[in-house]
This record gives sequence, C-alpha cells and structure tokens, in this order.
Amino acid sequence: MENPLVSIIIPTYDRAHLIGETLDSILAQTYTNWECIVVDDGSTDNTGEILAAYCKKDNRFQYHHRPKDRPKGANACRNYGFELSKGEYVNWFDSDDLMLDNFIKAKTDLINKKLELIICSGNKVDNQLNNKERIPLNEEVDLYKEYVLWSLQVLTPSVLFKKSFLNSKELFSNKIFRGQETELFSRLFYKLDATNYKIINEPLFLYRQHIGTKTSKNKTYNKLFKESQSFINIENFKRSLELKDEELIVHLYKTLIKLLFLGIKNNHIENSKKITKKLISILKEKNKKLTAELYVVAKFYLLTKKSSYKLEKHLEQYQIKY
Repeated sequence: MENPLVSIIIPTYDRAHLIGETLDSILAQTYTNWECIVVDDGSTDNTGEILAAYCKKDNRFQYHHRPKDRPKGANACRNYGFELSKGEYVNWFDSDDLMLDNFIKAKTDLINKKLELIICSGNKVDNQLNNKERIPLNEEVDLYKEYVLWSLQVLTPSVLFKKSFLNSKELFSNKIFRGQETELFSRLFYKLDATNYKIINEPLFLYRQHIGTKTSKNKTYNKLFKESQSFINIENFKRSLELKDEELIVHLYKTLIKLLFLGIKNNHIENSKKITKKLISILKEKNKKLTAELYVVAKFYLLTKKSSYKLEKHLEQYQIKY
C-alpha cells in the first residue's frame, strides 16, 4: 500500500513541560500521512491547554482522556489509543521522546506484504537532549533470542507495527508494573519468522532518560517491579525450553534463581515462593534432583527467611534437562 496512514499513539501524564517538543518533532516529519493520538492519564498540569493548541493548529492531532473504567497507567492509555486508531500501521511513542525528521519515512519506505514490524535504532540522551549514546542494532539476528538476552535493545518507540498483526493479540498488560513493553515484545517476537521483520541500524529518535525514572529506581529493591520481572522471566523460561535453546535456558534459569534469593534477602518471601513453585512445576518431569532441592529451599530458607550465597551458586550450576 502506497503512503499508508500511520497512527502514532502517545500516553502522557504531567508532561506539559516536555510534550510540546515531542509534538513539534512529529509535525516536522517528512512523511505526512499520520495521525497522532495523545491519551492523557489524568494530568494535573496544563497539558490540556497545550494539546488544545496543537489540535487547533493541525487536525492530525487528537487529544483523549483515559476512560474512568480503565486502570490508571500508561499501558491502559496505549491500549485505548490503539482502539481509537485508524492507521494501517501503528507506532507507540512516549511524551518526552523526539522523532528525527525521517522517523516515519525511513520505516514506511521498507513496507512490503510480508513485514509485520519494522524496528529502528535511536540515541539515548539526557534531559537536555545532550550526551547522545547510540543504541546499536544488529540487522541480522534471531529477534526473540537477542531481545530476551538484551543484546538487541528494542525500546517502545523503536517499532512500527502492521495493525492487522496486532488485532488478534493481547496488547500491553495492566497486570504488571515494570517492563510492560518487555513482556509485550517478548510475546510478539516469539517464533516470528525472519521474513516478517526488518531491523534498521540507524538512529531515528531521541530517547530521553531522566534521573528518578523507573529505570533508575529499579536499582533499589521494589517489590512490584521484582514481581513483574519474575513473571516475565518465567514466561520466557518456558518459551526457551520449548525452543530447546541452551543459552536462553541457562540465562533465564540463573536470572530466576537470583530473583528467588534476592527476594529472601529483601524479605519478599511471597515472590520467592512463587518463583520456587513455578520452577518446580516447569522442571519436575525431567529435573527431579533439582526440583527436590528447590523444594528444600522452599521448606527451609523461605521459612527461616535467610538467604544463602553458597546455595544460590550451587543451584545456578545445575544443568537443565530439556
């Protein structure tokens, strides 16, 4: 299809001081057949005034509010924006990031019947858009595997999706509180044929990093974040066993053991119990000795609420049968 409509979907909350730059970068696009759907999560600043001005200036902008019956958060806004979208292609974006002027055109130039998604690189920048750090992307990779290993840094703005590819799928989950795009992209990339995606190793957007964002906050122990991280890793661990990919299996298993003992260390016993229970359920048929030891961990270390570095390293060294 020549010059298809592209829906840009942006959740926002109290970003009046930044969103103007984002919207200006969209106005500057060399590709002009787009709609921009901004969904407000309940801003208390003057976001509404700013959006009203942009909607008056250009009718390709739309301003909506998250419906009251939807849970608060960016992901409910992203999903609602998708429901409102009319484009043949969809690109979620963030209200503090900036598109370079060929962001849309470089992607749409590659569109063909087989491609379900097109991924581009970007530059990480600070709050003042300085200190650019290139996000390198290898164009010839196993998309799912390299993404899960984080050898391929695909961010929320990176991906242009064919809308028909997404129509039958669950989108952003409101059940987790950290890494929602990781959970979504893992599901969407899993078993996706190499002919169905294209990677552009060219920075086409600026990804603004703030002090105090979720990324920096995750350096401290946050129970909700760790529960989300555990859920994502468990699901990917199950997929890795189905793929029989040893590198993925080892990586994800060790990550889950670390999260298990980290939970004990930080008195997050409920999450450690969940990880233990899930691992036993997944591994019990072919890894009886390991699951027996994990059961002992659940019985003793979770009851005493004491962590053991030596036991952690012992469990990490297990060779998983699959």
